[in-house]
Amino acid sequence: MKSSYELAMERLGGDDGTKLSDDQKAQIAEIDNRGKAKVAQLEVMQQQQVEAAAGDAARLQALLEAFATDVAKTREKTEREKEKVRNAG
Repeated sequence: MKSSYELAMERLGGDDGTKLSDDQKAQIAEIDNRGKAKVAQLEVMQQQQVEAAAGDAARLQALLEAFATDVAKTREKTEREKEKVRNAG
């Protein structure tokens, strides 16, 4: 099993000897920023919906599950986009 450090180095191109260009690094940073912004947006929307669902346990549970799914999808999409940039070099 790889450590978090080893996984991060692979993502940055550090483990396999592949160096990322400055342009690739900038693209990856931009993709990462967009992904983080989308997650933050989802968090704000989720908080508003949770407040509106106060007292309705079933609705609250559904909102929390939908939020977790949306965040996971957003993070997966972000990682796929970053991987495309890494492999383009």
